[in-house]
Amino acid sequence: MALEISFDKIADVYDAQRAHPPAAATAIGQAIVAQTGIGAKVLEIGIGSGRIALPVAAAGARVIGIDVSTGMLTTARERAQQADVPLWLIRADAQALPFATAAFDAVLAVHVLHLLSDWRTALAEMVRVVKPGGFIIQGVDWRDPKSCVGLLRSQLRQAVMDLLPGSRPPGAGAAVHQHLAKLGVSVGEPIEAARWQRSISPTEVLAGMAARIDAETWALSDEVLQAAIERVQAWAEHQWADLNEPQVVEHRFLLTVGRVS
Repeated sequence: MALEISFDKIADVYDAQRAHPPAAATAIGQAIVAQTGIGAKVLEIGIGSGRIALPVAAAGARVIGIDVSTGMLTTARERAQQADVPLWLIRADAQALPFATAAFDAVLAVHVLHLLSDWRTALAEMVRVVKPGGFIIQGVDWRDPKSCVGLLRSQLRQAVMDLLPGSRPPGAGAAVHQHLAKLGVSVGEPIEAARWQRSISPTEVLAGMAARIDAETWALSDEVLQAAIERVQAWAEHQWADLNEPQVVEHRFLLTVGRVS
């Protein structure tokens, strides 16, 4: 049983959970445009609040974004207006893209494919709308799994699976790259677009989970979330002597680039 997520419900906290430092955001946008070329027509599926699309557009690409969430699209539109950056936004489903074949130079997907019920159809649609020789670009936020953030997130996932036997977070995993190969897309090695550090205490991480800032909490009921956090809190108290002491966490943003045949 996969857990389902309503992004309209978390649109107002999405940036708080996923925001990149300004320098990192700029580097990410430049790294993506370095692959596509300036002036490339780029579609981002699941554009969300525009946190990736805005730096990409600022770096010189023409960005069209889709999302099923009206709340997310409203946030992205407001941010684009504030930044005076052009974005074209459409409410649409990545599993049935409303675009002609070979309409784009590249399609961008960041933290979205693993949330789709039929990600294979979404991949086929992405490949369909990219011109031959164009790109399928995936992005992912990496946080040190041995850091307090990584360890607490791992404990939360385990607690949820223990509380909801048979459940699993939505996911596609490594099968995405395997399926892209079947669709004629050759995927290269990950590219590090940005790296930075952030200081945060275990208490702050736990508070973020309770406030549903952490993505792992979005699909959970209030009752399950409270019970899961109680388990994670108990584990944390045995793991660290002072939960209020800030710890340095390394972050990276990684790209994988596939070329469409």
